[in-house]
Amino acid sequence: MAIDFTYQGVEYKTLVELAKALPLNSAKLVQWTEDADRFAAEAGSLCYESEPRLGIVNHCRDSGHNTVLEHNIFSFVKKVPIFVARQDMRARHATFDERSLRYVRLNNGGFEYYIPPELKKPGREQELDQWIYHHEKAFELYGHYTDEEIMENERARAILPLGIATMYTDSRNAVGWRHHAIKRLCLRAQDEIRLLYRSITDQLVEKAPRLFGDLDMPCYMKQGCGEVKTCGLIELDPKTRRAVAYEKKLQREHTKVELK
Repeated sequence: MAIDFTYQGVEYKTLVELAKALPLNSAKLVQWTEDADRFAAEAGSLCYESEPRLGIVNHCRDSGHNTVLEHNIFSFVKKVPIFVARQDMRARHATFDERSLRYVRLNNGGFEYYIPPELKKPGREQELDQWIYHHEKAFELYGHYTDEEIMENERARAILPLGIATMYTDSRNAVGWRHHAIKRLCLRAQDEIRLLYRSITDQLVEKAPRLFGDLDMPCYMKQGCGEVKTCGLIELDPKTRRAVAYEKKLQREHTKVELK
């Protein structure tokens, strides 16, 4: 397994230091199966006693032969608002270890919170001030309750808003990452978790392009959109439920193959 605790050119000694250095609503790939594409090909070739060609990975990926992909593990450290984490942790077949606000006291710069982009627009200064005041006041009360030993951390945390940052390690096999990424890359997903998974997907593709190179919004994949209520932002083919632009791309690629 490969391990990387660097971020923006800085190498951190521990996962804790790295997690604290991340900006809010971001994820960093920290451990992964080296040469995952090749290992998946080797696992697939063993099934058929064939030569381990990388094309086997594409076949297994597209046909749903998921066990070939599951041998490869990828781990991220994430720093996101609690409301994003609670959506993220609905994923199945994943292993999470989150900073515990039962045992860890928020101090020394540990109190970070999310500010929605709408409040950063001109003319929203009053609403922005209210948002900041609400969060700062909550932390002030949290500090008072814990500093004065009025109550333990585990109870005082109840006053903290859902927009504060939490940090956790998230490990899954390749199939687990694929399944959840497809769900969260859809335009119907909340913007914050959709953007988080766009970053995660980019990092996965860099390490294993065969395992993850096809990942996109569902309507831009062979399976098509599975939502009863669509986003309404992308024109879909009524038969395949794929994006019309994606269908045209497939047709062009098919034409090129025929001309060769």
